[in-house]
Amino acid sequence: MINIACVFNSQTNNKGINYSVEWVDKLYQGICRNLTIPFKFTCLSNIDTAYNTVKLISNSDNYWNKIELFRKNLFNGPVLYFDLDVVICNNITNSLLTLPQDKFLMVKEPVTNIINSSVMFWNGDYSYLFDNYIANRESVVQKYWTAGPKGYGDQVYIADQTTPGLIDNYVDNNFFAWKHNITGDHNIDNNPSVLIFHSKQKPSNNLEMNLVQQHWITL
Repeated sequence: MINIACVFNSQTNNKGINYSVEWVDKLYQGICRNLTIPFKFTCLSNIDTAYNTVKLISNSDNYWNKIELFRKNLFNGPVLYFDLDVVICNNITNSLLTLPQDKFLMVKEPVTNIINSSVMFWNGDYSYLFDNYIANRESVVQKYWTAGPKGYGDQVYIADQTTPGLIDNYVDNNFFAWKHNITGDHNIDNNPSVLIFHSKQKPSNNLEMNLVQQHWITL
């Protein structure tokens, strides 16, 4: 059994984009179409959803809600996390089965090589990430507030604390595609399995993209 997880805070406005429960539905439907092994879908949220809902408790801002994924005993078994603006385009089953169970994995942004938390995979107890954030929230947020060579925010905090491996190293070259706010389109014409949006780029403001029309708009 694999855990598929996402985070939705109805009070969050991310770079001018208002998320809704429809984004959770679209991610869930994409998983249902493209994962053929048993899975449990969990949404961490401040409101009830149609899925297994775990209530957010930290009253965090924006992407810092993601740190609640690491609360102790929240999941049993391996976890594959997706941001809500990730679009699942093709079957991910075989690639998922290749991921090592003993490593914390994240994804690498194209060109910039920044480690990104849009997709993460882990198996085991990483509750120290949440505990340290709660105990030292002000200093953690202040430290990672300003963009640096490794980026900023939750993803740099997580990467600093885990020294992650890369999912990219265990999947086919065409597994990920990016619509990147800085470096443009990457791999979108190579029939990718997962389409990741960066910064102000979102499915909702890229409705003309074929991948968005085929795998997001119509659901």
